Amino acid sequence: MKVRVPHYYDSFSCTGSACPDTCCVGWMIEIDDESYERFMKMEGEFGERIRKNILEREDGRFFALNENGRCAFLNQDNLCEMVVKLGDKSLCALCDNYPRVGEEYGDLREMGLSLSCPEVSKLVFSSKEPIRFGEWFTEEEEPEIDYTKDALFQVLMDLRDVLFGILQNREMTIMERASLYIMMASNVQNVLDGDLDSNEMVREIAKIEEKFLNSEYLKKSLSSVKGTDCTITLDFLRNTFEFMDGLEIINEKWIHLFHDAKKWLFECETEQFSKAQQGFKTFDKEWEYISEHLMVYYVYRYFMKMIFDGDLYSKAVMCVMALMVIREINVTKWCQNNGELSLEERIYAMYLFSKEIEHCEENMEQLVEEFWDKDIYQPQSIINNMTNIL
Repeated sequence: MKVRVPHYYDSFSCTGSACPDTCCVGWMIEIDDESYERFMKMEGEFGERIRKNILEREDGRFFALNENGRCAFLNQDNLCEMVVKLGDKSLCALCDNYPRVGEEYGDLREMGLSLSCPEVSKLVFSSKEPIRFGEWFTEEEEPEIDYTKDALFQVLMDLRDVLFGILQNREMTIMERASLYIMMASNVQNVLDGDLDSNEMVREIAKIEEKFLNSEYLKKSLSSVKGTDCTITLDFLRNTFEFMDGLEIINEKWIHLFHDAKKWLFECETEQFSKAQQGFKTFDKEWEYISEHLMVYYVYRYFMKMIFDGDLYSKAVMCVMALMVIREINVTKWCQNNGELSLEERIYAMYLFSKEIEHCEENMEQLVEEFWDKDIYQPQSIINNMTNIL
C-alpha cells in the first residue's frame, strides 16, 4: 500500500498539559471494538472505573463526559489518567491516533493532521514554506475494493495535482486562486451530475484538467472576476454567520470568538465594513500564505472523498467559506486590538473553527445542505463575494 503524508506530518509532537486547549473536552470519544474488549477484561479498581464511564448507545460506545463536557478521565492538569496510570498503550484507537486523520482508497492511504489541534495549527501556519507531500510503501493485504485502479479516481487525482499547483502559485492573489478552485469544482460537478457513463466522465474531466493547465485559459477566466458592491459582501457574511450560529457548539471558547465577529458584522455600517476590509488587507501581509496553507489542507483532506458521495462542489465551498469566516474573525480581532493581530490569535481562530466544523458530523451535514440549497453559495455569487475580502 502507498501511504502519503504532508511534509510536516512527522514533526508533530503532543504538548500534553502545556497545550492551550485539550482534545478531551466537548466531544464524545468513541471506543473501538478492540479497545472495548480490552477494557471489559481489565482487572482492578481502575478497570472498574473505566467500565462505569462507558456509554452504550445505538451509534456506538463512548466515554462519558462530566457536566463541564470533560472526558471522565481528564484530570485537573489536563492529562489523561489512563496514560498516567497505565501508559500510552491503554488508549483507545481514536485517542491514540488524534490528531492524525486519514482516508483509505484501496491501495492508497492518505494521512494528515487535523487543524483542530492547536499544535498542528501552529506547525502548519508558522511556516511560509509551501506544503509538500511524501510517500512510502507498506506490505499489507490487498484490499477488497481498490478505487486507485478506477479510471475516474485516477483522473481526479491528476486534477487535484493541477489544483495544488494553482493554489500554490504565488504569482496570483489568494482570491484569484480560490476563484479558480470554485470554477474547477463547478465544472467537474456539472460532469458528475450529467447523464454520462464512467468513460465519458473520465474524458470530460480530462478536458477540464487540460483547460486548467492552460495559462491563457486561467487568465481569461480571471478576467471575469470583478469587484462587487460591498453591501452584497456584507450581506453574504451576515447570512453565513447567522446560519452558523445555529450549528452545534463543540467548544465554549468558540462562542465568544464567533459572537464577537457576528456582533461586529451586524452592527457596522457598509462604509465602516469596507474601510476595515481595506485596512486589514494593507496590514495583513501574511494572509496570502496562511490562506494558501488552509486551502491546500482542505483540498488534501476532502477533495478525493467525492469518490464516495459524488459531491465535489460543496467541499470547495466549505474550503472558501472557511477562508472567509476565519478572515472575518481576524478582522474583528484586529479592529478590537486597534490594528494589531498576532500569529497566536490567528492560530486560535484556526483550530477552534476546525474543531467546530470538521469534528461534528451534524455540522458538516448542515453545511453541505446549506451550500446546495442557497443561491448565495452558487459559483458566481461566491466569487463575487470573495472579491472585496480576500
